[in-house]
Amino acid sequence: MIPTLAQPDAAAAAAGTDPLAKLGAGMARGALALGCLCFLALSPALFSPFFADDYFHIEHVARLRDSLTHGWVLPIDTAGAWWTPPGLSVEYFRPVVVLSFAFDRLLYGEHAAGYHLTNLLLHVTTTLLLWGIARRVIGGGFSAWAAAALFAIHPAHTVGVSWISGRTDVLATVFYAAAFLLYLESRPLRRGSALRLGLSCLAFGFALFAKEMAITFPAVVLAHSLLRRDGEALPRRLVAPFVAGLVAVAYLVVRVVLLGGFRAPPPPFAYHVGDPGLALHLLTAPLLYLADLVMFVPPDPMATLPFWQAHPALLAAFLAFIVFVFAGTLRKAPSRVVAAWGLGWMAITILPVMMLTVGEHFLYLPSMGYCVLVASQLPVLPASVDAKQRRGLAIVAVLVVLVCVGRTAMFASFSRSAARTIAETVAALDGARESRRVLVADLPASAALAFPNAVRLARPGRDIDVEILSVVPRVMPDADDLSIVTFTAPDRLELRRASGYLHSYLERAFEGPLEAFHAGQTIERPGYSISILEVDPASRPLAFGVRLVDPATTLVLGRASEERGAGLQPISPH
Repeated sequence: MIPTLAQPDAAAAAAGTDPLAKLGAGMARGALALGCLCFLALSPALFSPFFADDYFHIEHVARLRDSLTHGWVLPIDTAGAWWTPPGLSVEYFRPVVVLSFAFDRLLYGEHAAGYHLTNLLLHVTTTLLLWGIARRVIGGGFSAWAAAALFAIHPAHTVGVSWISGRTDVLATVFYAAAFLLYLESRPLRRGSALRLGLSCLAFGFALFAKEMAITFPAVVLAHSLLRRDGEALPRRLVAPFVAGLVAVAYLVVRVVLLGGFRAPPPPFAYHVGDPGLALHLLTAPLLYLADLVMFVPPDPMATLPFWQAHPALLAAFLAFIVFVFAGTLRKAPSRVVAAWGLGWMAITILPVMMLTVGEHFLYLPSMGYCVLVASQLPVLPASVDAKQRRGLAIVAVLVVLVCVGRTAMFASFSRSAARTIAETVAALDGARESRRVLVADLPASAALAFPNAVRLARPGRDIDVEILSVVPRVMPDADDLSIVTFTAPDRLELRRASGYLHSYLERAFEGPLEAFHAGQTIERPGYSISILEVDPASRPLAFGVRLVDPATTLVLGRASEERGAGLQPISPH
């Protein structure tokens, strides 16, 4: 019998000359290399503590039944800030994410390393799925593997993977990529195509229940079917996007039935029609995302965005440079179809978050199109890459890995800073057993989100209310960002800040719709009340007073000095 690929000769296989065996071994080595790249670039995340919304997730899944029936509703009015209006919340419907956190809590309890490991494994899975997609879009070989390798180490994935709560994007992308790869495998029409298309729609459904931005899947499938004929007539190519569209409609119906409709996130999480600055946001947001993909400059609303807002001319020059570089990338694509495919994937998948404040984790799904676009310019065969090109690619890869490791380490440092603040609060609580309420002045920005949840998680048996009097507005504050806290009586204190309050993105995140304050205004909170003493021309507080209902059981924490690194300590009239 003549040996064929379907029936390889046993001796040839034993000698290592079987083409299928060589292909399988090569694929295994490539997959292992991609997994190693993922861990190499993002391994510092394994040593990070919980951060911000992570505490909410962990507390939330303790009520698993309610979580699954209501998805994920972040009640901001329980975050403890006195300026938060009652009932303010951000509403999502993500039961798949809830289940994943419940499974993690069952496995790892309250050990953050296990949750980070899950995120990393999901990132490895997405990277391998992208490799499969790239093989179908730009052909097998080195270029397809390079697309997955770039995705594995791209610094834009730092927050999505390193932040446990970034799992919403990573988990949704895993199912999204699986759905798209199964769709690709269903074309052209052959035996088993219907099953593959059905599994694709099932994976798409899971992606929708992980994050809302997966709703773009039918549009991506439609764009691909129009760009790539694969020997099929147009009616046949439109079947998949039509079926995916039906799945999307079914999801929308389920969401309306369970949640009673759609409620857009409040400001500053999202822009709404008629908001000042909306047009500028819609113009600059795509370019800021592109800057992260091309030059690794993150679009962070707490760090980089305030800098750009303070230097508009520098921002304009930087964005012009980014557009110039990306235009060159499009021109170097091997064909217009590949250029359109990469650009289309990026544009379509980023569209659902365009009304939201910029966030790095939103790029996790769109970056797949960018990675395929960049890698399409590389040779398919590794043998076609000469020694000089290999050295150049190796240098670029090392630099990208170093940037990714650096950004991951910075995020880990930011998380540890927040954990120290939480530890300081818990230590002060342990030293004040009679306290039933904690009021915190100048809470560091790193610890502000989900701060009450974090304290409750640290001391689950303690019946305590945690309230925020003020938040340091910037990650790296100066003297004007710190409050002067003065006790005027055992039950009264005043807070005054030169730069004023409630101007920064983080402070406004607790505020919701922009509100004007006026001198003499009083806000009642459980256990204390706030009196606005002075406002600036923008009707933002410059100073306010606090009256304690029961000073004996209220612990007030603040900075012991004006030093930047000073921690929280108890403060009192004495």
